Amino acid sequence: MQTVREIYKQTIRPLGEGQRLELATLILEEITSDRTRASKPQNGSGSLRELFGSWSSGNPTSADNEQIDADLAGEYGNSHEDED
Repeated sequence: MQTVREIYKQTIRPLGEGQRLELATLILEEITSDRTRASKPQNGSGSLRELFGSWSSGNPTSADNEQIDADLAGEYGNSHEDED
């Protein structure tokens, strides 16, 4: 019998990134659905947010993708040579 790691290495890893993401989404949706059914009456409101929760940084622009991209670009361009 194959281990999960063997199955992943032989079957999942060779898939393209999009296919792996689709598979991960299906697995997470199934887990979320199972947990929702076990803990609540079936009402169709299960979501990934319920599984993982949510968090607020307190910064109203923390979800600003353009600012996030600019911050990442700045860090990637920084050589960090002045740090220990």
